[in-house]
Amino acid sequence: MASSPKLVTVFGATGNQGGSVAQSLLRNKSTFRVRAITRNPESEKALALAAAGAEVVKADGFKKDELVKAFEGSWAVFVNTNTDDPIFDEPNGPTEVDLGRIIVDAANTVGVEQFVYSSAGSVSEITKGEMKLDMMDHKYAIEQLARSSPNIKTVTAVYAAWYFENFAVPFLSELWGGFPFQADSEEYLTLCLPRPGGEDKVPYIAIEEDFGDLVHGVLLNPEKYGGKEIQATSQLLTYPEIIEAFQKVTGKKARYVLLSDWKDFPTMGVRSLENIKLMLGFMQWCEGRYYRNLEFDEQTAKDLKKSVEDSVGSSGSLVTADQFFAKIFGAGNN
Repeated sequence: MASSPKLVTVFGATGNQGGSVAQSLLRNKSTFRVRAITRNPESEKALALAAAGAEVVKADGFKKDELVKAFEGSWAVFVNTNTDDPIFDEPNGPTEVDLGRIIVDAANTVGVEQFVYSSAGSVSEITKGEMKLDMMDHKYAIEQLARSSPNIKTVTAVYAAWYFENFAVPFLSELWGGFPFQADSEEYLTLCLPRPGGEDKVPYIAIEEDFGDLVHGVLLNPEKYGGKEIQATSQLLTYPEIIEAFQKVTGKKARYVLLSDWKDFPTMGVRSLENIKLMLGFMQWCEGRYYRNLEFDEQTAKDLKKSVEDSVGSSGSLVTADQFFAKIFGAGNN
């Protein structure tokens, strides 16, 4: 007799990461049921998840009683806390760790078996205080809170790479020289960023198409991947290789120009952009090792992606830069 599908609850299900996880799990309804937590069940994204078969519930991450109710009956939860939430900009307001503590307490109260968290390494700890980056330090602190919770059986950390999707945001393109939207005075679409460090490889993730599948793969085989640190990477590329992939697909003139000092990355005083600048500096400090100062691991992501495709009876592999740029900027998309 076939076992009943396991309930996986997704916190932040209408965000980029949570939405990808929910949509991926919904491909495998014989194995998983999906409960999607959102502050606004009437939003377009929430309604789309409901139409796809998810149970959509309303809950506020700062209200433990609402989260306990939302987590009840869950075999697993996936959590991503949004560093860029405006609430964290409020003077004397809560921090991301405050939010994470409430979420973890709720999961611990329920006794969740599998807790999968979108985490990061502690920059302060890795650099021995030379650098500080709240975006990463806070996520690491939340991960440790989960790992020290007695009623949560297994905590798995998933580290998201740089988003391919960032190249499709016109506002961000202005910060790195205009690529891939605005040509410079010499009619080049110019990508201007500092060296990543080390071998100059940068990990990228196709959030929509790959991130959710990697979390899905962890939950398919928790005996193997549970409790581990998963590098969510679709492809490792240098900046010149990014330019090459874009030119190959679009035929447009593009180039990479070195920004000599990461401290010169423009931020306009915006906290999220300050985080990007500090991340660029951290990568140079650890010689390009983006993931908690660890060596890159491409194979695990490939294995996880394949396990999902095998489970749902489909075929597919991790998204490449060629495929991403073709989808967004290829013929008929300009």
